[in-house]
Amino acid sequence: MKESYLGEKQPDRVIVKNRGEATARILATFRNAQKENYSELDFHNEKHPEMVRRKALEFAKILMREDPTLVTKDTLANIVNSAASHDSVLNVARGEMITRFRGFFDTDTPGNVRALMTQHGVTKGNEWLSAEWLEHEFDRYVGADGNQVFDPKSKTEMIDAIAATFPDFDFAATIPNQDFEQYFSSPQTQEAALEKYRTGIKVSQPHLKAESSITALAVATGDLRGEVLSDNYEDYRQSGNGEFRELNEGLHSAIERGVGTITHDQRIKVAANMLKWVKAQVTFAMWQKILFWESINKNNLIAGSSKAVEIKRALKDHYDSNFDTNILKAKERYERLEKKYGESSEQRADYFTQMTNAGFQELLDELGFPSYPTKNH
Repeated sequence: MKESYLGEKQPDRVIVKNRGEATARILATFRNAQKENYSELDFHNEKHPEMVRRKALEFAKILMREDPTLVTKDTLANIVNSAASHDSVLNVARGEMITRFRGFFDTDTPGNVRALMTQHGVTKGNEWLSAEWLEHEFDRYVGADGNQVFDPKSKTEMIDAIAATFPDFDFAATIPNQDFEQYFSSPQTQEAALEKYRTGIKVSQPHLKAESSITALAVATGDLRGEVLSDNYEDYRQSGNGEFRELNEGLHSAIERGVGTITHDQRIKVAANMLKWVKAQVTFAMWQKILFWESINKNNLIAGSSKAVEIKRALKDHYDSNFDTNILKAKERYERLEKKYGESSEQRADYFTQMTNAGFQELLDELGFPSYPTKNH
C-alpha cells in the first residue's frame, strides 16, 4: 500500500518529439505498472484500463465523426492518458470483503472509510493518488526546447477526467416511472417484464458534470459503462463475475481451503449473496442506460454542437441495442438460476443445505471461481 508514487526529487526529464511520443510512453508506463502491481486481481488488473481506453476512444470517435470540431487528435491522446492511469493506485483494507479507499476530493470519502485509511497510513483517496501519479508523468516530458509538451489546460482536463470516474453508490434506488417508460418501452424490453428489477444498485459519477470535457465524459463512460455498452454480453457477464470475486476476498480464501470446509450455514449465506449479485447486474445495467443518456443530454459541449442531433442519433444507433441486449441476457441468467435454486430464501436455504460439494462448486463456477481439491470440514 502506498500513500504516493511521487519521489522526493524532481522527476527525470525526458526529451520527446511531440505529445504523441509522450502519450505512448505514458501508456507504456501505466500498462507495465498495472501488470506489475495488480495482475493478481480479478477485475482491476491490467485488462481493465485497456478496456476503458478502448471503449472511451470508441465513444469519442463516434462524436468525432459527427462533429470533428468537438473531438480532436489531442482529445484522443488525453483520453489515452487518463484511461491508462485512472486506476493506477488501488489501496484497500482487506477482510471478508475488501474496502477500497476511493476518493478524489476529501468529501468523497465517508468517515468509516477515512478511519480505515488512517489506520493504514493513507491520507488520500485512490482517484486523487492516481491523478497525482499522472501529473508526475506530465512533468517528465519536454520538447527539444526544454518546455513541457503538455499545456496547463490539457493537464487539467486529464486530471478532471480521473476525478469524473469516482463512483457513488445507492443500493436501493428505484427507477422513476418517467425514466422506466422512456428507456424501456421498446417491444423487446416491454415484453421482458423488467418491473421487478426497477429497484436496486445505482452507481453514479457525481463529478461528471454538465461542464465536463469530452475527455472526462469519454473516460467516465468507458470506466463505469464500458462492458454494459459492449456488443458482446460475455464482456458484461465476465466483468460482473470478476468484480464479485475481487470484492469477496474472504470467500476466495475459504475456497482455496476446499469447498468441503465451508459449512452449510456459510453456503446458504454465500449462495444468497451470489444470487443477489447476479440479480443486481440487471438493475445496474438498467440504471447505466439511464445515466448514460443523462450524461449526454446534460453535457454543455454536446448541447452546443451544431451536430447535437446527429451525435445523439449516432450514439443511440450504436449503443441502445447493446444496452438492451445485455440487460435482457443478464435477466435471463438470473431467472435461470432462480428457477434452479428457488425464488424464496426458504427454498434456497433448503436447496443449499442438501447440496453436495460438487453442486456447490457448480454455483461457484457460475461466478468464475477456480476449483481446488475437495477437503471436508
